[in-house]
Amino acid sequence: MTASFMMELSRQLCMKMRKNKKTQFSSLPASTLGLEIHFYIPETRHLEYIKGSYTAEELCVAAAKKCSISPLCHNLFALYNDATDTWYSPSREFNITEDTGIKLHYRM
Repeated sequence: MTASFMMELSRQLCMKMRKNKKTQFSSLPASTLGLEIHFYIPETRHLEYIKGSYTAEELCVAAAKKCSISPLCHNLFALYNDATDTWYSPSREFNITEDTGIKLHYRM
């Protein structure tokens, strides 16, 4: 097999996986209260924050602990908002009130 054939096969596989992940997350119910952090691991329950003020870094540390990701590797992950196609920097502050309804994904 040639290298170009293998690259094309990999690209198609990645596109198929991405498409499956998006349909998997779109079937989740919409967030109604607070801030939710969802994971790719189906067995892992999402994190919920109802009130308070948190930085993205604090939320990522909590998410890393929930997924058993070591402190050495957790800086490779970040929070992503699928609705707005936005990655959040560690210094981003989230002020969560009763009116907040944000659903984020913890991704690499």
